[in-house]
Amino acid sequence: MRGVRRIVSVLAYPLVMAAGLITLMGLLDAGAALTWAPFATVAIVGPIVILLERIIPFRRGWIANASDYLEDSLFMVAVQVTVPFAMAWAVAFGLSTALSHHTNHFSIWPTHWPLFAQLALKVIAGDFFRYWLHRSAHTWSPLWRLHEVHHHPNKLYSTNVFRFHPIEKALQFCCDTLPFVIIGITPDVLAFYFVFYAISGLFQHSNADLRLGPLNYVFSGPEVHRWHHSRTISESNNNYAHSFVVWDLVFGTYFRPKSRVVETLGLLDPAYPRGFWQQLYAPFRRVARDIT
Repeated sequence: MRGVRRIVSVLAYPLVMAAGLITLMGLLDAGAALTWAPFATVAIVGPIVILLERIIPFRRGWIANASDYLEDSLFMVAVQVTVPFAMAWAVAFGLSTALSHHTNHFSIWPTHWPLFAQLALKVIAGDFFRYWLHRSAHTWSPLWRLHEVHHHPNKLYSTNVFRFHPIEKALQFCCDTLPFVIIGITPDVLAFYFVFYAISGLFQHSNADLRLGPLNYVFSGPEVHRWHHSRTISESNNNYAHSFVVWDLVFGTYFRPKSRVVETLGLLDPAYPRGFWQQLYAPFRRVARDIT
C-alpha cells in the first residue's frame, strides 16, 4: 500500500496534466466548440485533483469540509466564471477571432510554431507578467488589500485557487491574456492555456501529498507553493510564479526548504472578515479606514 501511495504521489501531477490536455484535444477533434470545451475539460479532470486530496492527504487538518466547498463554489461562480473570467474569455476569444480575419493587424505571435511550443511560450511569457503583478501584491498596499482574499484561508486545498477578489482577477487577465490576444495569439492556444493554467492552479493549492522531485524546479506545484501561504512573512514573500517556477529562479524568490514543512497558514490579521460577501467588500472598507 505504501508503495502504491508513493507511485501515485510521484506520477499524479504529470499524468493528470497530460489527461487534461488530451481530453481537450479529444473534445475538439469530436467537434466541440472552443467556447465551452476548455471548461468541460476542467470539469472532467479537475475532480481527480480533489479526489487525490482524500486518497493521499498531505495534512489531515487541511481537508476541506462542506462549508469550505460551498464558499469556494461562490468564488468560483462569481469570480472565476461569471466575473470576470467567462466574460474575459469571451472577449479574448471574440477579439482573437476577429483579428484572425485581418492580415494587417499587429500580429507578432508565432502562429507557425507547433501548438504545444506556442503553449509553452504562452505559459512562460504570461507567467512573467503575472509574477510581477503577484509580487507587487505583496509589496504595494492597495494591491495587497485585494490579494488578502486569496491568503485568508488557514488551510490549503485545491479549490482555494478560486478565492480571488474579482478586481484582482481582472488585473490578472490584463497581464496574462489580453496582451497576447492583441499580438495575435489564436483561440486554440488560449483554450489549451486555460486547461493547463486551471489544472496547474488546482494542483498548486492541493492538499494531496505529491512528490514532484526534480520537477519542483520546473512546475510550481504544492511542495513549492505551500510556502507562499505561510503566515511567516519571510516565507510567504516567495514563490510568486503560477505554473512554471522559472521566474522565481531567475529573480531569486524560489523558496523550498527540504528539512522541514510549512507550519501555520493565513493572514496575520485575526479580525479579517469571514464570508464571501464580507471579503468582497473588505478591500474597500480598509481603504476608507486607512484614509481616516
